Amino acid sequence: MAEGEPVNVALRPALDLISLCTGGGGLDLGIELAIPGTRTVCMVEREAFAVAHLVAAMEQGLLHSAPVWSDARTFDGRPWRGCVDGLIGGIPCQPHSLAGRKQGSLDERDLWSDTRRIIAQSRPWLVLIENVRGMLAAGDDDIAGAERVWRDLRKLGFAVEGGLFTAEEVGDTQEGERFFILGVAEAGSERLEGCERPGSSGERHGAAASGPAAELRGARLAEALAPAGRNGRGTRDERHMAAGPEGGRALASPSGGPLGLFPPYPEDIGGWRAVLERSPELEPAFRRVADGLAAGLDTDRVDRIRMLGNGVVPLQAAHAIRTLVHRLAGRRSAGAARLVRMMGKR
Repeated sequence: MAEGEPVNVALRPALDLISLCTGGGGLDLGIELAIPGTRTVCMVEREAFAVAHLVAAMEQGLLHSAPVWSDARTFDGRPWRGCVDGLIGGIPCQPHSLAGRKQGSLDERDLWSDTRRIIAQSRPWLVLIENVRGMLAAGDDDIAGAERVWRDLRKLGFAVEGGLFTAEEVGDTQEGERFFILGVAEAGSERLEGCERPGSSGERHGAAASGPAAELRGARLAEALAPAGRNGRGTRDERHMAAGPEGGRALASPSGGPLGLFPPYPEDIGGWRAVLERSPELEPAFRRVADGLAAGLDTDRVDRIRMLGNGVVPLQAAHAIRTLVHRLAGRRSAGAARLVRMMGKR
């Protein structure tokens, strides 16, 4: 095949992605769970703590090695045209949050215009945007953020589907409701054979993922999700059964006992007692600190909680992606049909 010749994306086993506002990488891990073989080849993230977390995860083999850009407003997507299949992003929620001023596109923190520019420049055939429920409500600009994204993706030639999904649907102890919008282009991929990704010849953050961590990261979503009802939700008992050793790939504690995908509920005293009896090494070293920070206490806790709180649960994202892909495939989207083949049968 001659260099520069377009490649049929159906022949490629993997999807290469640009990740905007990567945060802790929850959305990236989610799409890898939903579509095995997917990898993020470029990240854009400005928060120093999140970047440090991403680099550490790459060095441990938990994330694919990728360059990290610091500013979405100055990121140029044109060098990535023909080198990537998709773009994903959990763009800032403050312009849409019901707890904020809801200025929408008038908010200086809104990054949809830049995201739309990067999509037009890099021309991916797959786009996934995640945000809070407030994106469905109109702000000071008299248009809902979700409507802006939906409309602009349609103008760019994407078939679009969206929906609200909670972390509770996949067995988490929090509701964590998020809105997902999936766009799939019908025109196909512009992937070029022999394309050298920007930054691929320079210094990279960490090593390529391999070994048990990478194997777990790429586990089939079917091994982790519970049977779904008519509306896509399983019962609580079904979800917890699916999270057990027979329903999926269980993690192990340092003492060798199995750990579930999610911790017990905060008020589940019996559940926490059982966890500590099975894995006593998990008991906190510091408790009830009333006289300031104790020596050795984790001072990064606030940054970590903020990063995780702003992020999405990977299994939740995977469930949303698979659901939206099948909806688009049901509308006879050829691009979505390709994704279904990549996901494999559940």
